[in-house]
Amino acid sequence: MLERSLDELSLPQFRVLSLIASSPERAGRIATLAGVSRPSLTGVLDGLVQHGFVRRVDVAGDRRGVSLEITDDGRAALDRAQDSVVARLDAVLAQVSGADRRAVLDGLAALSRAFDADGARRRAEAVANAAGARSDGPAADVGVSR
Repeated sequence: MLERSLDELSLPQFRVLSLIASSPERAGRIATLAGVSRPSLTGVLDGLVQHGFVRRVDVAGDRRGVSLEITDDGRAALDRAQDSVVARLDAVLAQVSGADRRAVLDGLAALSRAFDADGARRRAEAVANAAGARSDGPAADVGVSR
């Protein structure tokens, strides 16, 4: 239902664009946060770049590093998509009244808190995994103590 309300974006594009809008990141980190594989993310990103919604920016000091940034057109598309989702949810919620409406809203608030907690956990895991990968670098392979 929500995906049908997104005119310009697919649901995966909406998710990825939302993540990039919240904080410019490298593709690997966005893939982790979105819960998709890097090859799947590449396809989503290619579409977003083709539409001019995202740009890939080289990371200074890292020849292979690429950061993702939302463009002004991407911000406008995301705003339109969010407005469409809100309008669709408002239309659905208009069908519910009284105590049932309060229960639905309370449930959605609880679900939002659960998503926030899960996102924080996943971000912490991604940071810990990245730190672990750095500590297992070349120095570990040659037996150099840290």
